[in-house]
Amino acid sequence: MQFSSALIHLLAGYGVLVYGSQPIERPSPLNGTVSENCHRACASLSNSFGPDAFHYPYDDSNFTIWDAKQQEVRPACRVEPSTASDVSNIINTLVSNWCHFAVKGGGHSRNPGDSNSIGGVTVDLDRMTSVEILEDGNKARVGGGATSYQVYAALDAHNLSFVGGRVGTVGVGGFTLGGGTSPFSNKYGWALDNVYEYEVVLSNGTIVTASESRNPDLYFALRGGGNNFGVVTAFTVRTFAQGPVSTTLVTYASNQTEQVLDRIYDLFTDEQLTDDVNMGLDMFYTYSPDEDSFTLSGTQRYARPIRNPPVFSAMDQIPALTRFNIISNMSSQTQESEPLGVTRHLFATLTVSPSRPLLSQAVNIFEEEVRAISAVEGLVPNLVSYALSRNAIAAMKQRGGNALGIQADGPLLLILISTAWSDADGDIAVNTMTGNTIARIQAAAESLGVANRYLYINYASAQQEDEIFPGYGEENERRLKEIQRAVDPRGVYTSQGLWRGFVKLL
Repeated sequence: MQFSSALIHLLAGYGVLVYGSQPIERPSPLNGTVSENCHRACASLSNSFGPDAFHYPYDDSNFTIWDAKQQEVRPACRVEPSTASDVSNIINTLVSNWCHFAVKGGGHSRNPGDSNSIGGVTVDLDRMTSVEILEDGNKARVGGGATSYQVYAALDAHNLSFVGGRVGTVGVGGFTLGGGTSPFSNKYGWALDNVYEYEVVLSNGTIVTASESRNPDLYFALRGGGNNFGVVTAFTVRTFAQGPVSTTLVTYASNQTEQVLDRIYDLFTDEQLTDDVNMGLDMFYTYSPDEDSFTLSGTQRYARPIRNPPVFSAMDQIPALTRFNIISNMSSQTQESEPLGVTRHLFATLTVSPSRPLLSQAVNIFEEEVRAISAVEGLVPNLVSYALSRNAIAAMKQRGGNALGIQADGPLLLILISTAWSDADGDIAVNTMTGNTIARIQAAAESLGVANRYLYINYASAQQEDEIFPGYGEENERRLKEIQRAVDPRGVYTSQGLWRGFVKLL
């Protein structure tokens, strides 16, 4: 088939050059030159999957992904498997042609190439979203491409739930493989400690099951080891009876910040409060460029339909600027309609033991660094903190333990610097602010004696990648590398192999 001159002009607008019937990507920072290996792989996949499940970039206008930096990426092609056998076929095709690729579940990574391949093949699991309830509602089998919202919606219909994300568009795959903090974590632990079984496609195309009794080393590695071991096509997760939950968003005037931080610290640390396993609190310190001001807010979460649960009574005595409560099921609370692919995002993180002085220092540091970049277009920076509770840490010892290496007896605090902005011209400024903020808070934590080596992989920036697995502890890092080499001897899923995105062990 020959392309018309009009179509050639149209394709050129998408950064594509056409020779005969073979599309070839024009080199660019987010395209790269498509190798002959990937041309062959795409041609083979096109024959295997057909036009409904296979797409070249020039005919893929319906594809959207959360982060604008990844939306700008152009792969050689995108393919949408429907089964584990399809994924096996794709992996075999990519390895036999030695073509690099990325795997997209929900697509909430922030780095180009993580979920959308730069000049390689994007393996999009968006057709693998089924939710099957098992064993009288105690378990569910969830497709590897499902989002938290999709699972919540399927389970809510049966008055059930699972340890899913706070944001509905977050994919179950990456969320769970990295840890998975949830509104239900104080009661049930993190997502990775509520998975009974994984269905995994290894780098040789073999489909295996990993559980406490079958391939236990791989089961251990998938509980925190990220995307270094295989493509997970299904998770068998714990489910539990659950009705509507209560969520209250409260904002405070700036002159109340220290008083609110007192109450937040109590909610993070007071055993009489934290023993209420239905309770969770997310702290947000947010900059508004329009008003040139910072606002402290708290998202009070309660896993029962109680509008003013007593656990928050001390905090609720502080006068609020605004207060909004919703009591509904999790699918209603996580259903979002914001457009995808138009906003740029950056995360960075650190973990500390609870410290009231550090909370004050952290918000002051954040203020100073954010004001220096206040002119960035569309800037919405947040300092977020919430507790990794004693109950969640205790749950990490279940079923042989996970790979995170968290040893603390008491709670820990996760600190996340989460920034959104709208224009690429702000990339350097946001990266600088984020790096400076994390470094300064880390130094403050060290001076107070509350620093912790653990970094949550799902919140880490690209600049923090070399610190992630060392933070799991020397023994766990060594064991993970041994398992990676055993299940992937050719290094397909390593930084020097074909699946290079996200955080790599090797």
